[in-house]
Amino acid sequence: MKLYSADEMSRTDEAAQELGIPGGVLMERAGAAMACEILDRYEPQHALVVCGGGNNGGDGFVIARELHRAGVRVIVLPTKDEYSGDPETNLRTLRNLNIEFTTAEDLGGELARADLVVDALLGTGFSGAVREKEAALIEQINATQLPVVAVDVPSGVDGSTGEVEGAAVLARLTICAHAAKIGCVISPGREHAGEVAVVDIGVPPEADVEPSLLWTDVYSLRDRIPRTADPAHKYSAGALLVVAGSRSMTGAAVMSVEGAQRAGCGITFLATPRSASSPLDLRLTETLVYGMPEDEQGYMTPEALEDILEQAGRASALVVGPAIGTGDGSRALLEGILRETEAPVLIDADGISLLADSGALANRDAPTVITPHAGELGRLLGTGAKEVSARRLESARRAAREHGCCVLLKGSDTLIVEDERAAVNSTGSVALATAGTGDVLSGVIGALLSRGMEPYDAARAGAWVHGRAAELWLESTGWPAESLVATDLLPCLPLAMNELL
Repeated sequence: MKLYSADEMSRTDEAAQELGIPGGVLMERAGAAMACEILDRYEPQHALVVCGGGNNGGDGFVIARELHRAGVRVIVLPTKDEYSGDPETNLRTLRNLNIEFTTAEDLGGELARADLVVDALLGTGFSGAVREKEAALIEQINATQLPVVAVDVPSGVDGSTGEVEGAAVLARLTICAHAAKIGCVISPGREHAGEVAVVDIGVPPEADVEPSLLWTDVYSLRDRIPRTADPAHKYSAGALLVVAGSRSMTGAAVMSVEGAQRAGCGITFLATPRSASSPLDLRLTETLVYGMPEDEQGYMTPEALEDILEQAGRASALVVGPAIGTGDGSRALLEGILRETEAPVLIDADGISLLADSGALANRDAPTVITPHAGELGRLLGTGAKEVSARRLESARRAAREHGCCVLLKGSDTLIVEDERAAVNSTGSVALATAGTGDVLSGVIGALLSRGMEPYDAARAGAWVHGRAAELWLESTGWPAESLVATDLLPCLPLAMNELL
């Protein structure tokens, strides 16, 4: 699936017109295709089409005409007194067909009679807060239980970022012309868009522009996963050092290591507090476990740095952070690892919290991946989880820019950003909202780093495999999403990996 911002879609439209395809033809094809999609899915009897100004409203007029032609009773609410250009042409056609019109004042009564609403109020280029007039219409639409179909992007959602600053339509289906809009796949816009469908409007490939956000699917990853080739040995297949765990929290270490093993890592090492090393050694039979100096609470101390660096010399990548604690000793240990290690490092969980108010990440030149959730990224940026959740793409871009690393921002719309590159993951489920799944993800990405993948692609592939493993577990068991636990992902990881190979 292709993702476009408002500017990218606008440039594509302009390029198509420069090639000789009139804007009115593009509007006609978009509205007709969207109407077919609506008829196929809902078979409405009485549709209300709310049309704003500009081309989004023009698309709505074409949809209204095509629904009317299919025998649907259609009521149209234009929010402007006068239109121009292609929208005006299509509005005039509706009047010639004697299609019924209504006003904002009568919206409530029409909603009571309708069985479907088409939202063509605000377009892809909208940003900021909705004005009071449009906000009142949106609130009435949302108050109904009717299925709402949005044209290109739900009104009130920023089509380029997914940000929502005020009222926004809650659509059951969003139909996008030519390409899915970024605002429909990034939260919070994602939650307003519902299901997203894309219709062909006849834009030739010559008019397409390079998207700024990549949709990470199986096609974008195929043939990127390194394979083990002869002559091979365990180190050539990837050697990963995991620095994780504490006396009272050993599970994070287990899940990170086993996630790495199932993602194809040739050999794994684990550095963990001495008091946790024996039980972990018994559990992780294929891993070399090293007990490290610890404090009274059972967390590794800065005195462990020398031993960790010795083991890091044998590794081609490191995972650092799960359950290592957030005290001063843990911070000193992490900063030492980042300062002294040239191998790629993935930092997760406690490790990310330790980086707040630390220059260790920005001062590091070697490849680094961080995998925060909104709260952890909020601490790193000094903004808080609420701000990150409201501006996910901007927050991830800012963190990657300020800290010079690859950022994987976890969520239903997992984002991966490095330098000017950005991607959103296509797999996953609410089933992943359970403790420990992030540790498994760290292990998977760590394994791919150890096998030679560069950070951006390793993070994209790891997120895809992790999310696909959850989907496969749900498909194979038929169990509810709430029943998944993190270790359920482990036997499904090889199946997900295989789809990329």
